[in-house]
Amino acid sequence: MKCDTYAEWISAQLAGELDAEQACELDRHLGGCESCRQTRRVMERLAADSRSLPRHQPADRAIIAVNEAVHRLVPAPRRTDFGPVMDITELAEFLRVTPETIGIYLDELPSFELGGKLLFRRASVEKWIERREQSIPPAEMSGFVTRSHGEIESGFSRQPFDNVRMN
Repeated sequence: MKCDTYAEWISAQLAGELDAEQACELDRHLGGCESCRQTRRVMERLAADSRSLPRHQPADRAIIAVNEAVHRLVPAPRRTDFGPVMDITELAEFLRVTPETIGIYLDELPSFELGGKLLFRRASVEKWIERREQSIPPAEMSGFVTRSHGEIESGFSRQPFDNVRMN
């Protein structure tokens, strides 16, 4: 084995991450290799020196700036867990539509007001969806995509999508 590998093992041993078998082999190698013993002494001094350095806490504004930058770069994951009661924003996310679309159907959607806030019970919204599904005549269903045995089937003719641009 090359000394480069033993140098990695020395580093792992100093970090407490080397298994017993490798530690025994490393000790045997160190007994006959002055270069690796010197590497170990240097690493031990570096570890001791780095432990003695003062620890600095970044300023709160720096932590906030980094956090905000990360959140701007990474899109928020799509929410999939919704409680039994939702507000308009949560309902829009649950139905995967905009809050403006919710506004269009506000007279139809089952809701209640509490503390000046319009709320929607998830179970009631799910029943509302079922009633809407059942009220659509079969002729109008030809434009919907349905799932059957894990496969996607579409009743659409290609015409409605001819002038839709996909990015």
